[in-house]
Amino acid sequence: MKKSLALFIAAAILFSAIPLSSVCALEADPPLKIGLYYGTNAMISANLQNVAGMASGYQLGYYDSSRNFIPLLQTDEIYLTVVKDKNIYIGSGKVYYDSKPSSYNSVIGAYHLQLDSVPASLAAAQNLAASLTSAGIPAFVAYTSAGYRVRAGNYTSAIEAAADSARVSSITGSTASTVGESRSCYTVTITETNTILFELDMGGQALGILPNSQKTWFKNHTYYGGFEYSRVSGNDITVINVVSMDDYLKGVIPYEMSPSWPVEALKAQALCAKSYAVNSIGKHKSQGFDLCNTTDCQVYYGTQNASANSDSAVEAVSGLYITYEGKPAETFYHASSGGWTEDVKNIWGSDIPYLKAVEDKYLTDFRPYSFTLTLDEVASILKSKGYNVSEIVDFYASGITPAGNVNEVTFVQENGETLVFSGDKARTCLNTSSSTKRINSHRYTITSDSRLYVNDTWLDKSISQYYAIGSDKTPAALNGSGLYVISGDKKISALDLSGSGSGVYTISGTGAGHNIGMSQCGANAMAKLGFSYDEIIKFYFTGVQVGPAN
Repeated sequence: MKKSLALFIAAAILFSAIPLSSVCALEADPPLKIGLYYGTNAMISANLQNVAGMASGYQLGYYDSSRNFIPLLQTDEIYLTVVKDKNIYIGSGKVYYDSKPSSYNSVIGAYHLQLDSVPASLAAAQNLAASLTSAGIPAFVAYTSAGYRVRAGNYTSAIEAAADSARVSSITGSTASTVGESRSCYTVTITETNTILFELDMGGQALGILPNSQKTWFKNHTYYGGFEYSRVSGNDITVINVVSMDDYLKGVIPYEMSPSWPVEALKAQALCAKSYAVNSIGKHKSQGFDLCNTTDCQVYYGTQNASANSDSAVEAVSGLYITYEGKPAETFYHASSGGWTEDVKNIWGSDIPYLKAVEDKYLTDFRPYSFTLTLDEVASILKSKGYNVSEIVDFYASGITPAGNVNEVTFVQENGETLVFSGDKARTCLNTSSSTKRINSHRYTITSDSRLYVNDTWLDKSISQYYAIGSDKTPAALNGSGLYVISGDKKISALDLSGSGSGVYTISGTGAGHNIGMSQCGANAMAKLGFSYDEIIKFYFTGVQVGPAN
């Protein structure tokens, strides 16, 4: 789980972000909204499938402001597809297009004839829709701000719809108006067909679907809870899983920690993930949900990787939180500290009393790594990240915390200017998606054969930045061979300048992650030694308690 300083800025407003947030800290199992597909990954169409062997069918409706599901219509179908209110073309293999392809099997028309008469009830609307369907004009029930309405036809243009209005009126005795291509309308269909079951067209209200089955398939993963569909920008569909805290955690734990690890480690992980989640409610408010399903928040892919072991860990700590002064703590975690965790103020800048450096003395999986870089490679990486640098002549760890972790790196340019990265950037400044050479945690060293080595110690600057003082007290550059130094006890020893100037740097480190909070590998080691989940939590988070939150 990788976090940024922005989380701490956001923390100050989280509990005012949405009405639910002030309640969530008090509830044992609060409902959450988890973004599954959103932003550039928002969808033209979204399929659902009941899990075999479970109850079939769905309730169609919406979630109110308190996240209660309001049912409007029931269907016994097993396979549903939600599309936006545009002409949607259905190809083979459940592929949907919102622009006309060269070939397709059928089209879900965006235009319909809505009867001007308003049915007195859902049953009346269903009966009227059935009479139209029997007469050869497919019809369905819609729900609008005016209540239940009947819509007929499946047309690709307003002209085509209007041409059929007389026939609809002759069957129903009601006039009809053309509707279609609403930016706030959601169309529910039977998958791979253009049969429309329902439309929700209530202005800004998102569509909600609550499966009758305990688990539901969506995009090759199974999920607990219900689903919400939102057209944030009036175009493609954001898909959100509306799920209880405990069921959410059952879909997080197997992806953030191995479900085969000792149950006490899994309990500690569940508590960390829970307190993090409740503090992050509203983080993605502008997109219509609380948390996403990626490492930007916490990895969440539903129930498939869960085991009885991981599920039991979640259930064992249901209703409990990691608290500090009675409030849910901001609990971060990472794969391995490499030996020491770190004080959060040295990495993210905020001084939080329970996020202090801890010697990870039970850790057995240090995750060592090492790689080399040339100065040309370093300059290329920095330029690819948008930094306007000249030739790099040296770089070194210029900031080491009392715990021995790097929190500042300095790059020296040919013109003498320096580029300094501190805090979290001391870990990420040389990392790119295109390279396997990565600084994995804050616990690392930078060594080079271009670095001055005196009395078994690598000094923190390149040779070119040091000078020798001759007998005439005139400074001279350190170069060449046959140089000596005088130590504090007046012993003369050779100055090691071995291989100076080749420009090859070695980065060697241990650990993986940001070093803040709980080390997952350390928690695993502690659990194997017999420590309980609350002992693990209190070891990594200074001064916290485990129990219900106020």
